[in-house]
Parts: sequence; C-alpha cells; structure tokens
Amino acid sequence: MFGGTKDEDEGLPGPVVLSLVLLGAMFGMAAPAYGGWWPAPAALVALAVQAVHCLPWTTRLRGAWTLAAQLLLAPWSGVPGFAAASVLLLVRRPVRWVLFALIVAGAAALAGDGGYRAANGASNALAQGLTVYALTRLFHLYAELHAARDRLAAAQVSRERQRAARELHTAIGVPLAAVLRLAADGDAAAAAATARRAAARVRATPEPPPTAPAPDGPMPAPVLPVLIAVHLGYLAAGVALLLDLALPGGQLALCLAALTIVTGLQVHHSLPRPPGVRPPGYGWTWALQCALAAAVLFGPDGPHPQLLAFAAASALVLLPPAAGWPAFGAAVFAAGTVDGTAAVDVVTIALVYYGLTLLTTLVHRVREARRALAELAVARERRRIARDVHDLLGSGLTAVAVTAELALREPAAGHLPRAAALAERTLAELRAIPADHTELDLDRELASARALLAAAGIELRLTGAPESTPAAARPLLAAVLREGVTNLLRHSRATHCALALHPGGLRLTNDRPRPGPHRPGDGTPNLTARAAAHGAALASGPAGPDHWTLAVALDR
Repeated sequence: MFGGTKDEDEGLPGPVVLSLVLLGAMFGMAAPAYGGWWPAPAALVALAVQAVHCLPWTTRLRGAWTLAAQLLLAPWSGVPGFAAASVLLLVRRPVRWVLFALIVAGAAALAGDGGYRAANGASNALAQGLTVYALTRLFHLYAELHAARDRLAAAQVSRERQRAARELHTAIGVPLAAVLRLAADGDAAAAAATARRAAARVRATPEPPPTAPAPDGPMPAPVLPVLIAVHLGYLAAGVALLLDLALPGGQLALCLAALTIVTGLQVHHSLPRPPGVRPPGYGWTWALQCALAAAVLFGPDGPHPQLLAFAAASALVLLPPAAGWPAFGAAVFAAGTVDGTAAVDVVTIALVYYGLTLLTTLVHRVREARRALAELAVARERRRIARDVHDLLGSGLTAVAVTAELALREPAAGHLPRAAALAERTLAELRAIPADHTELDLDRELASARALLAAAGIELRLTGAPESTPAAARPLLAAVLREGVTNLLRHSRATHCALALHPGGLRLTNDRPRPGPHRPGDGTPNLTARAAAHGAALASGPAGPDHWTLAVALDR
C-alpha cells in the first residue's frame, strides 16, 4: 500500500516521512509532561496508544478498548489532548464533539488554580486534540487517495462511455434503424442514401470538447477551522501567560502586539493553497515573523518560545528544503540556548504546523494527479471510440450503402436483404463500441468480404485460411480486412483482388486504383495504431503502376 509513489519520485515526502512528522509532533506534545526532553512513563503509554489510533497500518489494533485506555490515561499522562484526538477519530458524531469539549474542560480543571494554568491546560488540550485529529485525517486521506488513484479515472471512463452511447445512438443508431425500415419496405434508393449520409457523418464527426473530471469532494478534516482554532488556542495561552507575568504596561502592550502579529502571520503562511503557490509577500512577512520572535524570546522576561516555533514552521512551509531545514535547526538551537524545554516546544509546534500544511499540499497534489489520470483515461477512451466508430461503423455503413446501391441496379439479385443484414450487424457493433466489446471475427469478416466483392463484380482470389493465422491476431486482421475492402470499394475501379492469409499476417492487393495522389483519411492511421498495439506493422501503398497493396506483418 505504501510502496514507491509518483510523488516520492518527484522529491515529495513519502508515507514514512509523513509518519515520522506525525510521530515527532506527538512525541513533542508528550515530552513537556515530564518537564524535559523525554515523556513520563504514562505519557509514553498514551503516545503508543495514540500511534495505534493514528497510523494507517494499525487499523486492526484499534477499538473500544484502546479508546478506553486512552481516556483512563488522560488524567495521569499529562497529555489529555491525545484522548481528545482519539475521541474525534473513533467516536461517531455528534457525540464525539460533546466528549471532546468535556475533555478540554477537564484539562482546564486538572491544570490547577489560576487563570493562566486553566487557560494553558484547556488550550493545550484543544490544540493537541485538533492538530492530531487533522494530521491523522489528512494522512489517511493521502493514503486512501494513493490506494485509489485509478478509481476516478474508471468512473470518468464510464461516464464517457455513457455519453458516447447516447450520441452514437442519435447520430448512427437512428439512421441504421431507418435503413432497416426502408429495406423492409423495399426502398433501396432511400436506404442507400441514408447509409451514405450516416457513413459521411461517421467519417467527419469531430472529437467532443474536453470535460473536467468531477471533483473529489471536500476535505474530510476541516483544515481551515482547525488551523484557526489551533492558532487561537496558542494565542489565548500566550495572552494568559503575559497577563500572569504582570509585565509593565508598555512592555505588556509590545509583547501582546508581537504575539498577535506573529500568530496572524502564521495563519497567513499556513492557509491551505494549491501546490506551488506561496502567500503574497512571504519573504518580508517571514522576515518580520523571525525578527519579532527573536526579539520576544531574547528580550527581558521572554514569555514563550512559541513565536520562534511559528517562524521555524514558516521556514519549513515557505522555503525550499535545502534552506528550510537549516533554518528550522537554527531556531531549535536558538531556543535551546535559552531553555532545553523551549527547544522541545519549538520542534513540536513547528512540526505540527509543517505537518498540517504539508499534508494539505500533498492531498491537493494527489487529487490533481487523480484528475490528470482521469483526463488521460478519458482522452484515450475517446480516441478508442473514435477509432472504432471510424473503422467499424464507417466500414459497415459503407458496405450497407454499396449493397443497397447494388440492389438498385440488380433488384432481383437479393442485395437488399443482404444490406439489411449488414445494417443489423453494424447496429450490433454500434451497441458494443462504448463497452469496448468490439473484437471482430476473422471468419465472419472474410465471408462478408466475399459477399461484398462478389456483389460488386470483383473477383477474389484467396490463399490461406483464417486458421493459418495466430488466434490472438485475428481480431486485428479482421479489422484490417474490413477497412481494406471498404477502401477498395470506395477508392478503386477494381475487377480483381487477391487476399493472402498466413502465419505472418495478411496481404490484400487489388488492381486499377484510382489515378492521382493518394490522400489517406483516418482509416490508415487508425489501422497503423491498432497494428502497433499488437506489435505488428502495417504497410499500404502502390504495388506497381496498376495495383494497390495493404499488408500486415505480425511480430512473431
């Protein structure tokens, strides 16, 4: 499920890297519970349970007992946000949001007395729960989209086939039904004229305009609300901390302004955008963010390293990896010179915001890849349908018209019933084309060619038999034979033709081609494409001054 992907080939992080980002962010959330770099034992257990709830390949391990364990661990692990995230991931709505709110309120109560402690406890639980939930849902969506990259293409091809079936019925099915009715009434002239008009329409039908694939639907995780809620949570905790420090009025105002500006810039940098699109003026906004974060961190009574963490997250989001990761490392080092715990906070917060932005971008990219695959599949399907319509229906309608015209000249020769039979065969092929069930039978095509050529007064000399050709190549040879006979009737004044069937392919030669330069239509390129798909080669051209040859050489 998580092998090499096109995205990884383009240098984008793969599932292993995304897993490390998710686990790194959760590890950082658990670490402060011990007051240092390493989580407490209860926090480690909560982290392990949360990994089971988050990683795509641990689905079978999770259930009611893992959720109950996480809820029981919440008061002692110091990471109630994990329980909040687990509730959002495993409990059905709307109950999950009620439980989420209760856990956040409980985190505020467990944090102790004091406005800052309660606000910090609630905001941490809120931010941790929402970010882990959003990261997990985006990660799962990324995996699901990769596992179903071709599903959208299949759906679009199905819609294209339905559209083609409707249009073919109107353009060709109705005229064919009219030919059958006219043949039953004995009106050979009208039947021939109707078939000719339909054949001309088939050979001149333009390709329909491209249509955009249907969208994949909205993000399952509310990315924008989560981003805003998490930023507001950090902002509320920062404001509560500044108020708790009892700073002088001027210093408090400056710190509040810096906190608000840096948080606002982080929202600006983190908003979901299409891949490759950066926020306007990101160079100077990131520089301002870095300057304000450093000033607050290294100034008197620096309140919190979260501002530097925002700047580090923006470096990962905005800059190329070669510059973003060194900038991230510099921010962690700078915070570590102040306090070891501050460095952990920088790593945690930066990975959280980087993970949210990265996964949102990757989901966009996978969706665009799915759309591109769908467009390519639809284009291929349209080319196939157009080729089959031209080669099969065009030839069939031409045969109907030729046979009906022969009925005008020889009313007693039984040509009109033969024209009706050809119309019925063509109508059956019309119904099969959209479903891609149009493989031709070489024996049937040979019998049809014999009858058509004999009716047109053209002598056929046959060497070999269908049984002498490879079974896998017979549908290709049948299509070549049909198109060759149709072109012979349309573009020559032949009286004799020779058909050779052999293990190496087919060769059809006729005399008396029309004089002048030959201007092939779509038939020869279509047959060339068909032959190439079977590993064969098609050759068509004059064979001496008075003969024309069409040949297929199979690659054995």
